[in-house]
Amino acid sequence: AAGLLLRIGCVYYHVGREVTANVAGKPSIFYGRSLQIRKGTHLGNMRFTERLHRLSYRRITGKPTLPGTFSEEKSRIRIFLKNKATGEASDEEGPVDIVLQSGRVESIFSSTGKPINVVKLNPEEIARIIGPKMEFQKSVTLSDISPHLQNAVIAAEDAHFYSHMGFDLLEMGSVLFVNSKKRQFVQSDSSITQQLAKNFFLSPEITSLRKLREIELTLILELRYTKKQILEMYLNRVYFGQDGSRSIYGIERAANFYFSKHAHNLSLQEAALLAGMIHSPNRYRNLKSAKERRNAVLARMHNLKMISDDQFQKASNALLSIRRCKAPERISYFIDLIQRITKEDLGGEKPYHGGYRYYTTMDPVFQALAEEAVTRGIEEIEAQAFPANEKLQAALVAVDPLTGEMTAMVGGRNYQQAPFNRAVDANRQSGSAFKPFVLLTALSLSLQGKNDLTLSSFVSGKPITIQTPEGPWTPTNFENKKYENITIRKIMEDSVNTATTRLASEIGFKKVVQTARLAGMTSPLSPVPSLALGSFEVTPRELAYAYATIASGGIRFEPFALYSVTTENGNIIISRKVHAKHVFDPRVTYLTGYALEGVLKRGTAYEAKGLGINFPASGKTGTTNGNRDSWFVGYTPDIVCAVWVGYDSGTDTGLTGAQGALRIWSRFMRSLYSQSQPSAVVPPKGIHRAVIDPKTGYLATSACPQKITEAYLTGTAPKKTCPDHTEKPVTKKKRDNK
Repeated sequence: AAGLLLRIGCVYYHVGREVTANVAGKPSIFYGRSLQIRKGTHLGNMRFTERLHRLSYRRITGKPTLPGTFSEEKSRIRIFLKNKATGEASDEEGPVDIVLQSGRVESIFSSTGKPINVVKLNPEEIARIIGPKMEFQKSVTLSDISPHLQNAVIAAEDAHFYSHMGFDLLEMGSVLFVNSKKRQFVQSDSSITQQLAKNFFLSPEITSLRKLREIELTLILELRYTKKQILEMYLNRVYFGQDGSRSIYGIERAANFYFSKHAHNLSLQEAALLAGMIHSPNRYRNLKSAKERRNAVLARMHNLKMISDDQFQKASNALLSIRRCKAPERISYFIDLIQRITKEDLGGEKPYHGGYRYYTTMDPVFQALAEEAVTRGIEEIEAQAFPANEKLQAALVAVDPLTGEMTAMVGGRNYQQAPFNRAVDANRQSGSAFKPFVLLTALSLSLQGKNDLTLSSFVSGKPITIQTPEGPWTPTNFENKKYENITIRKIMEDSVNTATTRLASEIGFKKVVQTARLAGMTSPLSPVPSLALGSFEVTPRELAYAYATIASGGIRFEPFALYSVTTENGNIIISRKVHAKHVFDPRVTYLTGYALEGVLKRGTAYEAKGLGINFPASGKTGTTNGNRDSWFVGYTPDIVCAVWVGYDSGTDTGLTGAQGALRIWSRFMRSLYSQSQPSAVVPPKGIHRAVIDPKTGYLATSACPQKITEAYLTGTAPKKTCPDHTEKPVTKKKRDNK
């Protein structure tokens, strides 16, 4: 008896230890960044309601009274926040009141009526990695699983689950039948608890000893855990088939893969189909067999009084509708980057270390939109590109210019097929996407009083030849276009190579290198003439962060993708903070961005309007020799996005920056601003605007056929009126008399 008790105690301890600490059952969990809502945030653009549903918040009518609930009206949202760790109430002991004006946050109040500056949601889980194969899994609580699904699984797998102690003696029949010749147990139907015991603790090998261990473990599971805990563990671990080479484990991922929805949103007929698949996961491939199996489960539920006659009839007659959704494999590029970031600090450990929590800067909504933009965009672009013996590739990096956080990153078309991360590791010539740093250099020197250049200053666009150690170097313009004197603004808008080279030569190539370094470029750069046209290689991430220095008002951020790594208990293993340094005057970064707005309005990225970019944005196209690289880097006050398109081998794509990368960039950006434009850029102090004639650079008169509003450092705007379009005396007299 003492030996038996000791054995039971050991197994009891072993089961608990395995469930709570086993690496296979204790995945590494990755979280995205916490969404922060403050005054001015447009909740529609941020897909706020969608985010609440992704975090398992429940919409109700009236005032929310429980954590994880919210109510929505036209001009307000009330939300009872969850605590990040427990899912219980946050520091606010009641619902937060968010007041809206035209979709934007006007004010935020606590449950006591106290004004609040910011509301911070708990971070969304983006991935769970289990074992050295890095399988993705998303676990959910039983309350987040449709009751239809729970009942369907019980009906299909274990009708007496809530009434037996692990073994359904009424259904088992010949479970313990022994094949006397092979001395092995013949497999038969098992209870849910038995299946959990087999799948969690035991190897697939079928032996009599394994069967005894299964019985032993089943009894202990029933003693140690409640029925709901057992069912929750089972539903989060059960196998639902294959997504290519990757296994589908757990009901949340199965619901997403087969029906593109969360487990708590499954309909009765969908729940019955998934429950029926557990017995034979590949059954869904034959639609006729899948429908028969689904209806058999529905009939079983009906017989067990789980559903009504009407529910049974409607669900049985429903069309079989499978809306497969591929798992977001490009998240793996981000996860792979996190692995590399943490490898040294964790002593070479992999991110599947059981129980670790990784808090990243990824915005799950932005990431999904970035993946969709790359997937759909590359398919469209590929039809126009020159063919090659390889697939056209793309990379995208998105950065928050206010915080330096990398919010989205796509390293290629498919991580499983090509895990090389082009966003971080592909060194490619930047082409004309480098030119804004020539402009930034010129404006910085003007601020220092070392030149008098403005955006309306003229530079010759005529052919130029510069002597180099390798011989004379003569740049040409796109399609060999010829230019005379043109404004610096026009140089950027039309991406004029000859004028850019001349401007860089006049201000000094070494100064341009210094500016690029200050902006955050770390790749090798040399002060040679071709530098001005982007002849040196950079990575998409590097270029995105360099542009973020402009978008932020002159603050340089080091690439930042990870906040911290903790144990399951919250003990901090790694903690990181963004490194930021103010390196440029906000006036010159504003002027640079203002000039780059013209690229989308009138310049090489004019096509953006037809691609849905109906809001102000700054950016620059880039195309390298032989169309090997197609670039577009652009930004608003909220986000910087760099996109590269090309072949890995450097083969000619036939695509300019506007024909390739701009299309993906536009898809991504217009999805971010689906309901409202971004907030307007606020000029810093020391900026003056004037209406000028873009052809002459002088103050415009009423007779000028073209006028634009130009921005200047205070005191540098032109003082003379346009000499080519003088006003008629009557017009001038009327204006002077006003």
